[in-house]
Amino acid sequence: MLRRLLLGLCEGLVVGLAFGLGVARGLGLVTPGAILAAALSGCAGFVIGLIAGRPVWARDAKTEALLKAVAGAVGGAALSFALRRWLSFGVDLSSLSLGTGPAGQLSALTLPAVATGLALFFELDDDSARSSSKLRAKADSRPRVAAHEAPLDDAEDNDVLADEVDRELEREKR
Repeated sequence: MLRRLLLGLCEGLVVGLAFGLGVARGLGLVTPGAILAAALSGCAGFVIGLIAGRPVWARDAKTEALLKAVAGAVGGAALSFALRRWLSFGVDLSSLSLGTGPAGQLSALTLPAVATGLALFFELDDDSARSSSKLRAKADSRPRVAAHEAPLDDAEDNDVLADEVDRELEREKR
C-alpha cells in the first residue's frame, strides 16, 4: 500500500506540475478564470485517470482506464471549483514567476493539488481492488470436495453409497 501511495503521489505531482507550470509560464495564465481553470483541471484529471491505478496500456484495462479518465475529468473540474471557493489564503509565488494571489486561483498550485488528489485516490482504489481479488482467488483455489463427493471407483463403493442413501430415505420417512 505504501508503494501505491508513493506512486500516486509521484504521478500526481509530475502531471500536475507539468500542467500547472505549462499553463502559468507557457500560456501566461497565472490566474485563469473559473471556467478555464475547471477545464484545465478536467484535462489533468483525464490524464491522471488514464495513467493512475491500472493504466490504459495494461492488458484488459482499456475500458476501466477510460471510465477513470472520464471520472477524473469530472472530479478535476469539481475539485477546481472547490479549491477556488475554499482555498482563499494569499500566496506569493512571484519569485518563481508564478503569480501572487489567493491559493485557489493560482494554476501552479491548484493543478498539482487536483492531479495529486485524484492520482492518490485512483492508486489506493486499485490497490484495494487488487488485494480483495487476491483474497478471492486464494479462497477459490482451495479444494472444496466434501466426503460424500469422493469419486466412486468400484462397484463396492457404489453399494456402500446406495446403502447410505437407503438409510437416509428411511430416516426421512420416520
